[in-house]
Amino acid sequence: MSLLFKFDSFEKIKGLFKNLSTGMKNATRETGRLLINEAEQLAKDRVRSPSRKPGKGSGPYFQSIHSSFKGGKVSFTGSLESDSPIAGVIEFGSRPHIIRPKNNKLLFWPGAKYPVKEVKHPGTPAFRVLGDAVEVASLQTGEIFEKALKKQFGDNR
Repeated sequence: MSLLFKFDSFEKIKGLFKNLSTGMKNATRETGRLLINEAEQLAKDRVRSPSRKPGKGSGPYFQSIHSSFKGGKVSFTGSLESDSPIAGVIEFGSRPHIIRPKNNKLLFWPGAKYPVKEVKHPGTPAFRVLGDAVEVASLQTGEIFEKALKKQFGDNR
């Protein structure tokens, strides 16, 4: 591969660098947008998967997962989040704890032998649904950026 540049004037050089800078900014922004969308899809696929924990199907936790991408003139930010009340426990787990009923009632569930005053919960492991999705998506940064560059500048091979 070879590049040949011939500059006849400073204005042409200035224009070339301005176009190159704008193109790189656009390709970088597109890469960020595609990566955060990929992370959202990976997180939802994992939650929906019956063979992987936490196995929440397509219920409220699944529906609470969403991504956003905000771009400014100089920088941009992508986020993957869940506003579900159980999101923190699914992402980070919980320590062993005691569950007690409210208002001095008793606890009972299908399969229990009798009602009880408290239950010793063993804790919940961290499933890192959102964190793992972002990490896996970020492994594709190079490939996605290369495609964005080709789209922005064309493939001259």
